[in-house]
Amino acid sequence: MIHPCTPRPHLLAAALLLAGLVIGPAPAARAADAAERAGAESPDIRWLDHDAALSAAAEQRKPVMIHFTADWCKWCKKMKAETYTDPAVSALLAADFVTAMVDADASPQLKARYGVQGLPTIWFLTADGEGITYVPGFVPAETFGTLLRWVGSGAYRTRSFEDFAAGEG
Repeated sequence: MIHPCTPRPHLLAAALLLAGLVIGPAPAARAADAAERAGAESPDIRWLDHDAALSAAAEQRKPVMIHFTADWCKWCKKMKAETYTDPAVSALLAADFVTAMVDADASPQLKARYGVQGLPTIWFLTADGEGITYVPGFVPAETFGTLLRWVGSGAYRTRSFEDFAAGEG
C-alpha cells in the first residue's frame, strides 16, 4: 500500500528538480527530436504488469520500480531510449529490481492510486509494496543509476539521496 503522507517522496522529487536533474517539458523541436530517437528498450529488463511485479517482488524480496508511461509521451520514449538502454542502468534494474510498466491512460485507477500527475513518473516500492519514493519527469542515465543504487542498497532508509549522491562522486 502506498502511503502518500510519507515525506520522503516529495523531498527526493523536489531535490532532483532543484538540482536540474529531472527535465520536464521541452520546446517542441527538442521534444520532436527525442520522439524520433525514442522507442528502444533494453532487452535485459523484464517489464511486468503492476500486479505481477508486486507478486514477483514479494517472492524475490526485491524492490519494485514502476514506470508510468503513455504512447503519446515523448519524454517517456526518451527515457526508454536513453536511460533504460544505458548498460549500467539496465544491469542494475535486471539484477536488483522487479520492473513494471504501466500505461497511465489504460490504467487510470493505478494512476490515481499512485498520485501520478505527469509522465513519465517512476515509483519505487519495497518488496512488500510500501512506497519508497517517486520521481516525476525524464531522468538521465547517470542520475538514474545513482538513484537505483540508493534504493537498491537500502541507503534510502538512513541517508538522503543528496548525501548518498555526494558520497558517490
